[in-house]
Amino acid sequence: MIGIDKIYHFIGSFLLTFIDPWLAVVAGIGKEVWDAMGNGTAEFADLVADGLGILFALQFL
Repeated sequence: MIGIDKIYHFIGSFLLTFIDPWLAVVAGIGKEVWDAMGNGTAEFADLVADGLGILFALQFL
């Protein structure tokens, strides 16, 4: 089952892509770096959800 956190990552990246796709990429990677520095739990699945949100949004640009 997909956790709510992954849905947030997908939606956030999806929306940021409409502003600037690179902003969405940097935000997703930056969030995981922030988590890895002890401010949360860094998960590869979060990056996957970010990437899927970006790819889905790009279909509409």
